[in-house]
Amino acid sequence: MATRRNLEPGDRVLLYTDGVVEARDEDGAEFGLDKFTDFIIRSSAAGECPAEVLRLLIHSILEHQPNQLRDDATILLFEWRPQSR
Repeated sequence: MATRRNLEPGDRVLLYTDGVVEARDEDGAEFGLDKFTDFIIRSSAAGECPAEVLRLLIHSILEHQPNQLRDDATILLFEWRPQSR
């Protein structure tokens, strides 16, 4: 079933693979969905642009999983900014 949403200027869309939240540290603890969403919300609320949010998030994931991803970790974040006419 297809779902449609109308985006308003400034809305952001986030897509990610399970390898992002399932990244594990040396003890096996996952990065986790809670940490992931908290990071996105805090960075966005602080006014960071999407590119900076992703840069900081990627660094945080790599720090959690000592620079060795064991699964795909794909993240896409974009912000709707229509051109004025």
